[in-house]
Amino acid sequence: MTDQFDETFLAVQSVLVGEYSLERELGRGGMGIVYLAREVSLDRLVAIKVLPPHLGANPDLRQRFLREAQTAARLSHPNIVPIFRVGEAGEFVYFAMAYVEGETLTERVRTKGPLTPVEGARILREAAWALAYAHARNIVHRDVKPDNILLERGTLRAMLTDFGIAHVETPSPLTDAGLVMGTAQYMSPEQAAGERVDGRSDLYSLGIVAHFMLAGKVPFDEKSVAALLAKHLTQPAPPLTSVAPGVPRKLGEAIDHCLAKSPEQRFHSGEALAEALTVATEPTREVPAPIRVWLTKSQQNRGARAFFAVYLSLATIGLAVESPWFGVMPIVIIAAGLGIPALWRTRRVLKAGYSLEDLRAALRIYWAQRQEEAAYEVSETSAVTSRVAFAISGIGMITAAGAYAFGTPGPLREGLIGGALVIGAITGGLGLVDLLMRPFRGRVGWMSLKFWNGRWAEKFVALAKTGLKRVAVAPATPQLTEIALGRATDALFQALPSALRRDLKELPDTVRRLETDARKLRDQIDVLERQLATFAPEDRMSSSRSIAASAPQDRSIADSRARVAAELSSTRAAARTRLADTVAALENLRLGLLRLQMGSAPVESVTATIQAALRVADDVRRVGAAEAEVEAALRIGTSPPMPGNSRG
Repeated sequence: MTDQFDETFLAVQSVLVGEYSLERELGRGGMGIVYLAREVSLDRLVAIKVLPPHLGANPDLRQRFLREAQTAARLSHPNIVPIFRVGEAGEFVYFAMAYVEGETLTERVRTKGPLTPVEGARILREAAWALAYAHARNIVHRDVKPDNILLERGTLRAMLTDFGIAHVETPSPLTDAGLVMGTAQYMSPEQAAGERVDGRSDLYSLGIVAHFMLAGKVPFDEKSVAALLAKHLTQPAPPLTSVAPGVPRKLGEAIDHCLAKSPEQRFHSGEALAEALTVATEPTREVPAPIRVWLTKSQQNRGARAFFAVYLSLATIGLAVESPWFGVMPIVIIAAGLGIPALWRTRRVLKAGYSLEDLRAALRIYWAQRQEEAAYEVSETSAVTSRVAFAISGIGMITAAGAYAFGTPGPLREGLIGGALVIGAITGGLGLVDLLMRPFRGRVGWMSLKFWNGRWAEKFVALAKTGLKRVAVAPATPQLTEIALGRATDALFQALPSALRRDLKELPDTVRRLETDARKLRDQIDVLERQLATFAPEDRMSSSRSIAASAPQDRSIADSRARVAAELSSTRAAARTRLADTVAALENLRLGLLRLQMGSAPVESVTATIQAALRVADDVRRVGAAEAEVEAALRIGTSPPMPGNSRG
């Protein structure tokens, strides 16, 4: 657009001619103007940030900008936008960084609404890893906000930008001109007070980002900058779950921990926050069958029940005119028709040994999935549905008007007018409802979650428990170590950029192979345990003295049983060792991906770990034939000849 080609654009292009070809302005703020440009020598797109001329005219500010930009340029992390070059050209100082095709976190939330807890936790975790990497190198961002978190198109990888540039700020958040250096909505209390800040200040800002991302709004918002900073200094932020009921409790607590007023009360590092987010995120797990039935039955025919409730409510109004008693009866019918089946279903799962917390966890998983589906429905189908409904409504109204104006009086005309008006009214109403409800589709289930997370759910469960004298203990779903490690490794692998996933394409198959080997080893150990249980203790620890005192035939049998028992014990010990090696190989893969995410290890180290894991798997496979022979020996050894007749 021509309005983007202002005097500053032309001046910057004139001093960078031959090196960079500016295409358009991407954005601007108090600390710089960002242009999309093409680097001539490498023919690649880059983003160039230029310090505004009125700031660049200050020699101290200019040198500090260059020094901090050069420091940030040394950062190399998958979740940090890399800086390629820092330089001076004429009156301008600038740096060129990678151009990330995608959108800012601000744009994502503004256009599609709050993110799901699972997606939000992933973005926060990636940002925490990036901050941890920078903080370990004594670089504090000081301007963490949604505008500085980019989401890469396709992978949705979170990438922090403007690292170190906020270091050019003066000690006070307010300049002589009264402008905020940084962003007041996301500023930590110590930064607002003009005190010395460290990495924990960035974690506070990231907590504010989490509120915006998951609740759609920041915890503090005032028109006056002074009033806003005062709230950061003195008022506690509202608990995240109070403004975003769909957020799991542990995730909300982790984010609330970031917003403590005192830095000493926050997470001490980005790694600690990332670990807390990993623990807090509701794991993807199989919901037990009784709770699955409870969920399914509770969500079936919701539309029909809602229509039934509205119908009876309208009937209540009509009956209430004649008699207050008859006005109450439909309400009782609604409560009985909707409440009693829900009470009975809840009673059944409570009797099976499940608790209110189990129901809440299942609902969080269910509604988190529904939020993602609803967001897709809104973006893909909702607008089309509204347009079609309005089109049908218009056709109905036009048909009714035409029949009224030009039709021959009679039953046919009256029926056509009435039918067309009904169709027009219904479809128009549906389109209007769809249009009005579209902004709320991304928060489906929030009323259900608010109920089940509140005190009324506790009263409902207490009522459902009435008369239950003994509650069974729900069977725990075992999660073997190798399965848990495999899932964690899969999640880390999927979070990598597509280029890294291609470089590590052997990893998923390696994880599956190790999981399979671990399962087979556990099965073999179980077999060995059962076989050993058939031998008496004296068979496994028979002494030469007792054998020598026995008859020759008995000594032969005892020797045979002792050898089989010893072989079983040895084989079991070897299987346990191989199982430990297999699980350790999985653990090393997970740790390798974590280090890669945090930028503390190159991709080559993960490749070496994969090769080491494959060698472990090959060793397990090589002994497979020997294990088969052992199993055959077990079948023979469990039924040795017994001298039953000789003992009379």
